Amino acid sequence: MAFQMYLRRLGAPVDRYLRRNGLPTLCEDPDVFVPVMRVWAFFDEESRSEDPLLGWHVGEFVGDHALNASLLQKIEHAPTLLGAIQKLTALVRTEGTDIDIGIFERRDDILFYTHYWGRREMPGYHVSQAYQLSVFFDLIRFFLGSKWRPEEMGLEAAQVSAELRRRLPHTRILVCQPFGYIAIPRKLLYHPARQTVPTSDGALDPATNEYFDYLQQLREVIKAYLSEGYVSEKLAAGLMDTSVRSLTRALALHGITYGKLVDDVRFEVAKACLRNPDARIIDIARSNGFRDQANFTRMFRRISGITPGQFRRLLRTEGTELGPP
Repeated sequence: MAFQMYLRRLGAPVDRYLRRNGLPTLCEDPDVFVPVMRVWAFFDEESRSEDPLLGWHVGEFVGDHALNASLLQKIEHAPTLLGAIQKLTALVRTEGTDIDIGIFERRDDILFYTHYWGRREMPGYHVSQAYQLSVFFDLIRFFLGSKWRPEEMGLEAAQVSAELRRRLPHTRILVCQPFGYIAIPRKLLYHPARQTVPTSDGALDPATNEYFDYLQQLREVIKAYLSEGYVSEKLAAGLMDTSVRSLTRALALHGITYGKLVDDVRFEVAKACLRNPDARIIDIARSNGFRDQANFTRMFRRISGITPGQFRRLLRTEGTELGPP
């Protein structure tokens, strides 16, 4: 449907291409089953006839006009870019069992990758992969800003068009890779989102704003008791003058668990403390309710992709803070 929307705007004879590839022409239901190979054949024919960068262009079009409100609302609670990637990966895997999407770790960066097993040579495969990588771009820029471009990107295709290289002049694009990917430096993985998720008409949802007021109050309650250890949900509910069941239901309606919220609060407090060069990491761990530094370090790395010590060194070597506390 995303490809249809984009191609119709170009004035392409979409229905003709759909019929030639055995696909429905009047279907607007995203849950209708259509064979993947027929869809990819449609992508391939359209790419050859209308736009050689079709996958990239549709990804940009959908990311800017359709996916932000629906997709990003599902990951808006991720405290970092890494958390958002992990959330998106989990969401995609529940909807498509034949796609391999995830994170490949290297020393200084991660590869956010996508791949279908045994289908590389099928017509339209590389168009589909370009579309997915373009949507990845939109997600990453939601956290790092619209001007961000990767230093490295990999494609399963055997060649890359000159136009794509012109669009990404400072990106090293590798071909014939085992999967399509975007490389993201570890020093950027802890960044929080820079945008606010709008409603379909571009305005902020009053109900969502009311929820964020409640959520912020709950965060402050948890923060006040962190030094005493893990703040149980029962204690937090009592301090909020509600029941555990009601608190859990309120968080679940907006896609976040209580344990995840506690992790987010601990991470934000830890980042603020680590900006003080005189504060010992063990003391920061204890002030966050951890009995030992190892568990604190594991929590910090799980959320941000780097250790507390690496985070502190990044701030020192960059000379400026890489993101808001």
